[in-house]
Amino acid sequence: MEDILQKHKSHFPDIPSLYGYQEDVLAKLQNGVDTLAIIPTGGGKSLIYQLMALELPGITLVISPLLALMEEQVNELNKFRNIPSLAINSTIPFEEQRKILRRLDQSHKLIYIAPERLQNPFFRAALVSAGLKISLIVVDEAHCISQWGSSFRPDYGQINGFLSFLRANANTPMLLCLTATLSQAAREDILQEFLISNDDVVIRDNIRENLILTFEEVTEEKSKNQKLYDFLKFYKPNKTIVYLYSKKKCEVYAKEFSDNYRTAFYHSGLEAQHKTKAYEDFITGKVDILFATTAFGMGINIPDIDGVVQLQIPNSIEEYYQQVGRGWRKKDVEKECHCLAVWSTTNFDRRRKEILREKYTVDLITQDFSLLIGGVKIKKVGQIVNRDKDAISNSDRNLNLLKYKLELHGLLKTVGELNGSPLTIQMHKDTEFWKSVKKAANETMDSFVQVCRILNITIDEIIRHLYEEDLKGNIKKLPAMKKDVFFELQSLELNHNTVQKIVEELNEEVDFRVARLDELQAFFNCDNKAEMLRNLLS
Repeated sequence: MEDILQKHKSHFPDIPSLYGYQEDVLAKLQNGVDTLAIIPTGGGKSLIYQLMALELPGITLVISPLLALMEEQVNELNKFRNIPSLAINSTIPFEEQRKILRRLDQSHKLIYIAPERLQNPFFRAALVSAGLKISLIVVDEAHCISQWGSSFRPDYGQINGFLSFLRANANTPMLLCLTATLSQAAREDILQEFLISNDDVVIRDNIRENLILTFEEVTEEKSKNQKLYDFLKFYKPNKTIVYLYSKKKCEVYAKEFSDNYRTAFYHSGLEAQHKTKAYEDFITGKVDILFATTAFGMGINIPDIDGVVQLQIPNSIEEYYQQVGRGWRKKDVEKECHCLAVWSTTNFDRRRKEILREKYTVDLITQDFSLLIGGVKIKKVGQIVNRDKDAISNSDRNLNLLKYKLELHGLLKTVGELNGSPLTIQMHKDTEFWKSVKKAANETMDSFVQVCRILNITIDEIIRHLYEEDLKGNIKKLPAMKKDVFFELQSLELNHNTVQKIVEELNEEVDFRVARLDELQAFFNCDNKAEMLRNLLS
């Protein structure tokens, strides 16, 4: 298998050889076998699919929730590896996204997208219009596919539907699922979802000897500050990341420690410019300590972090080990990274209560359903309702998860998405179809649902027409800030038995998360942590 690396050595002159597990995964892919690979952080997951992308005709599509990882890898591939690559994500201005999709062709070897993009009708239309050959689908952070994923994202549950869409359009890509750590229950979910054989699971020993793990129990929260000071004074790390779950605490800690250290903070609530500066200052050594939530670090390749501290407890052993896995990743120097977890019994008690508060009831599902469809009265099966996409995503309730469950149980069907309204969308040259849409909108109200009723057409027809015209470059104005999701209601009312089933499924996941937290607490308390890690992560 060294031949594949030697064949593409000009792109990877700094990689002397492949690990055995990398060779195993590549061998399976070269034989056309769908594969699940469990490889720890820093173990060279990306190299596997980058090499495979060069081997295969057409395009490798990488599905990842980590926007920072996309930007980092695409930048490296284009500038330093001479491998044409592209990222399509929400950090790109709306108009630029449309231009990129209109220009899609076979010139790129890798395209990175977030899982939310898979269901986007314009993205799908662009793939079909460009006639792209997609040879490999890579699912990064594959634990999210499972209902047991610690950071469960409903859009990961739509990957199989996207594969069906590709097959219907003459594409039969292989599948590579990648993750750093995976519980047995989540592993079984993934194998079942994609019909991957147990024989096609590649696991690398996840325990890294150069991570020196330390655990400190405290009785008072304020004691954590002193524990951090003691850690920094004793080990004197050059580059330390301190993980917290509170955005506010990231900022408070950064200010408190700024008298003695060069500090910065990073969390999802910051402007892009602040995030970029914090990242660049940390990676270049202008910052000694970065106080961050999990919005930072997962998937980002910073090879010389020699201190990792957790001042707030993770949610599971997998999450714990992914975070410490940020530590010293340089392959040429086996330097140690000192890792400290500071915790209290109170921390676990409070987190457990927080998780249990997420339990569902039938009444709560009914309320959330009404919120999801905007309180519209259901008059008939097949009725179309529209809802502002941002209102769904930004709701205090997890409406995207509910939408996924309702679709899974046949109570709801997502028809598609549209930006703007009939009278706010402008074409360079109106088609006859669009003229009739605008006329109908003027006669009643500026609503796609009303237009469909008057013209006796479906929302599908409008969506297809707009995407076809956009791909031709005929759309002059498409409002970026207004996007509606259109649902087709599959039932006159929420069937009690089905809703009860959804409640049971959601609460089962809550119970599972509590069990993972209990497992983490047992790990923090146990004497032989190395043995417990190997048993749980292998």
